[in-house]
Amino acid sequence: MIKNNLQTILLGVITLLVVFLYFLSAQPLVKLQKNYQNIFINPIKEEKKALTYLNELRQGAGLIPFNSNDILKRASRHHVNYLIKNHTYGHYEDQNRSGFTGKFASDRVRKEGYNTSLVIENVSSNNRNYKESIDGLFAAIYHRFAFLDFQGDEIGIAIQQNQRYPTQTSYVYTIGSSMLNLLYKKNTNPSKKILNEALDHHKALSNKMITYPFDQQRDVPPVFFNELPDPLPNYDVSGFPVTISFNQAFFKNIKLLKFKLFKKESEIGLNSIVYDYKTDPNRRLNRFSFALLPLERLEWNQEYQVKFLAVVDRDFIEKEWSFKTRNPKIPLHKIEDEYQTINIRVNEANLFYFPPKTAKDLLHNVRYDSDFKMEFFDQNTVKLTALKHSFLVKELEIGSHHLKLNIQN
Repeated sequence: MIKNNLQTILLGVITLLVVFLYFLSAQPLVKLQKNYQNIFINPIKEEKKALTYLNELRQGAGLIPFNSNDILKRASRHHVNYLIKNHTYGHYEDQNRSGFTGKFASDRVRKEGYNTSLVIENVSSNNRNYKESIDGLFAAIYHRFAFLDFQGDEIGIAIQQNQRYPTQTSYVYTIGSSMLNLLYKKNTNPSKKILNEALDHHKALSNKMITYPFDQQRDVPPVFFNELPDPLPNYDVSGFPVTISFNQAFFKNIKLLKFKLFKKESEIGLNSIVYDYKTDPNRRLNRFSFALLPLERLEWNQEYQVKFLAVVDRDFIEKEWSFKTRNPKIPLHKIEDEYQTINIRVNEANLFYFPPKTAKDLLHNVRYDSDFKMEFFDQNTVKLTALKHSFLVKELEIGSHHLKLNIQN
């Protein structure tokens, strides 16, 4: 959820991208059993890896990297501890609950000594590791644009795990601008001109346009599930969104003409919805950002091509780029004939992908078998390892789907 809290100090400036933003967790609303109860994470190492990975994605897209900021990190740490202690998630804190340090991120950073309340916060919950957290937030368009902010240049990342219930984890990312922090240290009531100059400083250091996935990106997740607010309220599962943003330091007006996604070497565009600031159902996009949401999951290990055309400040800008979805790197079986028997080997991990039959087809109520180690790879894909040989064909019920396995030594 995006929330404005600019108060009077912004002198009516409401077109800023770095504003008081709040985003609800982009993690799926459906909770699934995951077999990683005994996996404990090292928060310090995870935080370092998260910053490195996030900066790889930002720089790949054409943005400057984030620097770690101790004040933002302390504010994030307080919030992540609050979330774990109270077994909750999201952005807000209740002053009547243990560990309260501020209702909003703006309150928490100001309490720690940051000079401006103009920060962005991203939060995710119950992820196995930093990469799952960041990938999940990038799959959700509103959360993605927070990470791909043109004006921010510093961040505080805090990660925590409940030691008693290891599946409960929290990831908090608080994004700020060193230029704004310095400005408000010197001047608590800057003019509109001075404020915009500070905001424009880091924009000029980034590319004029950024896309995500970016050109030649690999290991892109193929799927989007849910986000709050939800850009596709009638879909519980769809394809990984594609977005493009224009740098406001260089452009003033953009009129979209074409935005399409294709499988490589195909001339048929995928069935998609395209949003701009007028058509976005949640009114979260600005005039410089566009999102394409495929209505069906993308394929694993498949290359895709994007074609974009717009009139930008009276000039035509045409852009084409490509990306490739994730290769799981272990045997993957796409289950289209659920009564076909599949051969697997003992102690060899296999993925079984059940293409969703409807926009709400997610895996629920998996019937576990003690002869298997099983976990969810995503909400349409399970990872199975047979623990012993069987002379009989094993039949498993995977939600509403059926799976027949011949287990060989």
